[in-house]
Amino acid sequence: MTSEPVFESAACTFCGSGDAQPLFEGPDRLLYLPGEFRVVRCAHCGLLRQDPRPTPETIAFYYPPEYEPYSVAIDEEPSRLRRWDRRYGMRKRQRAIERRCPGGRLLDVGCATGNFLYEMARTGHWQVEGVEPNAKAAAYGREHLGLTIHADELTNVELPAAAYDVITMWNVLEHLHAPVENLQAAARLLKPGGWFIFSIPNLASWERRLLGKYWMGWELPRHLLYPSAGQMGTQLRKMGLVMVDWECLVGAYPSFLLSLRFWLESTAGRTRWTQAFLVLSGSLPVRLLNAPAFALLTRLNRASLITGFARAEGR
Repeated sequence: MTSEPVFESAACTFCGSGDAQPLFEGPDRLLYLPGEFRVVRCAHCGLLRQDPRPTPETIAFYYPPEYEPYSVAIDEEPSRLRRWDRRYGMRKRQRAIERRCPGGRLLDVGCATGNFLYEMARTGHWQVEGVEPNAKAAAYGREHLGLTIHADELTNVELPAAAYDVITMWNVLEHLHAPVENLQAAARLLKPGGWFIFSIPNLASWERRLLGKYWMGWELPRHLLYPSAGQMGTQLRKMGLVMVDWECLVGAYPSFLLSLRFWLESTAGRTRWTQAFLVLSGSLPVRLLNAPAFALLTRLNRASLITGFARAEGR
């Protein structure tokens, strides 16, 4: 495993203020890695962030190979249900994009092993390319899926300006030490009228209100900041990107199961009974039973993950 992490206290990444109010502390509930981490609210602009946070040089400690986004190709999944579930999510993303842009050149930032890019390329509508800082994940996408993936941070990769019709960041922004610089880079790479499409934890979700510090959207210590929809709109306007729409696309029930797991394990422990309850909750019959309620939450934009659609000026 990577060497032990080092922590730093940093000013607000949106406004630069160093003043903040502590909200709560919590452990790594997802991977059970050591440490206790704190969420604070910026006293100037209200942005929620982790402080102190792991440094850019040592945060890899919290991204071991078993981290779920570094997953194998969909066709290599042994479970038929899991293959269907993953591909269904990709199709929802594809349809949301193609309602706004039917095809063209697409860059996925933080593409992990490249499954989204591969599914988009299969449609025949897209020339795809990815950026992924994890070298092993990027190599997997290149070697197993035949994709063009740059193994680095977006701000370090030399790409042509105003060249992309769509740039996506799926659950990436909250992981970045330098979110503003990455947004500026994305704005520079978009064609006039191009689309910047990104998903972030939804601070307005019902799960956050219901489960508080057990909400999956915190995902300490890998999530470094938690912008609201309004804060994102403000930042993007500075870069010539105009927010057009917000939409919950995928993951309402799986995200709830994750939040439920965090709450159960923290209050009742990791026992065989809690594990059995979680397995039952994730079974197909229970998922079907709960589908109408979670479909409504998704439609009302109250699921735990929300996607923003912003357009570059110059339409």
